[in-house]
Amino acid sequence: MSAFPFGAGGYSICVLVISIMVAAGGIILGFGYVFNDKRFKEFGKNELVQSAINGALVGGFMLMFANGGIVTTAVNSLALQNGTAVNCPGALSANAAICFAYNYLVSPQPYTFMGSTNISVMDYVIILMPVLYLLYAVLGLFSVFLAPILSQIKYVTQALTTVAISASVQAAVLTFIAASTLTLILPTGLLLRTFLPTRKLGGFLIALSIGFYVIFPLSYVFNAAILNSYSLSAYNSTNEVTLMSSNIQNTALQDYNSTRIVSQAANQSVQEALHPFSSFASDIVNAMFGFMQKIFNLIAFLILYAFILPVFSLVITGISIRELSRLFGSEGINFKLGVV
Repeated sequence: MSAFPFGAGGYSICVLVISIMVAAGGIILGFGYVFNDKRFKEFGKNELVQSAINGALVGGFMLMFANGGIVTTAVNSLALQNGTAVNCPGALSANAAICFAYNYLVSPQPYTFMGSTNISVMDYVIILMPVLYLLYAVLGLFSVFLAPILSQIKYVTQALTTVAISASVQAAVLTFIAASTLTLILPTGLLLRTFLPTRKLGGFLIALSIGFYVIFPLSYVFNAAILNSYSLSAYNSTNEVTLMSSNIQNTALQDYNSTRIVSQAANQSVQEALHPFSSFASDIVNAMFGFMQKIFNLIAFLILYAFILPVFSLVITGISIRELSRLFGSEGINFKLGVV
């Protein structure tokens, strides 16, 4: 990113328009004193104050969002703390939080978060889809007997497709934010806020820029921290379930062996003859059950990644934009000016 967050041209235009409005406010204030008109005096003073505020906003945003600016440094520090490492091309690299969110969603390369290596939501989908399609094709040969399992696999592939679309859309939005927020939306908001009829709209666009460039991508960092804790808890819970299942299987095996000892010789011979086939079938069923259980757990994890937590991010961003709009809009800066 250049030293000017919205370009040298945008900075020059903002300064020129503010200068014009300062001159206009001064002329109106002068007419008010000349004709001793209270309305002209109030309007002229208010426009001078608003022009001073607009100038302060332009200079403040230059300091906050330029290379090494306060906000830029703070966002990058928050996004890259605790051993986090990401890599993005182009405009995405200017904001570490946006870069992290992009890696989190669709990056083809692994990224590091809190010291551990992770892959993106899209990579999860790309890895799982061929496996599920192959499994569906193989089991389709026995569709008469395995129709319920095939229907579940079809449902999982549809869910994965929806997750991939959601991740792609979010990545496209983040790319748009990185490319246009500081170069187009923010300077447009500053210009519109200069004029009285469009002051509220300008304040909204300024708030929109800050919300989507700062708060929205940082919420993805927060979401990743939540999911990191969730994945650890899920892993521990899975171990506990596996241990319980193993104990139950051992107990059942002991009971089965005891029953075999006291059974009749003829029944024992039949059981021994059928044991290899029943064991093989049991192994297949257990393997399929374990595989599908892991797939559903991963689908639940990806739905959190691609749907639930992004909604949470949008809610936080929306609330922030609303409050910032009140701050930067005309109703958020009320001055009672005395008449001289």
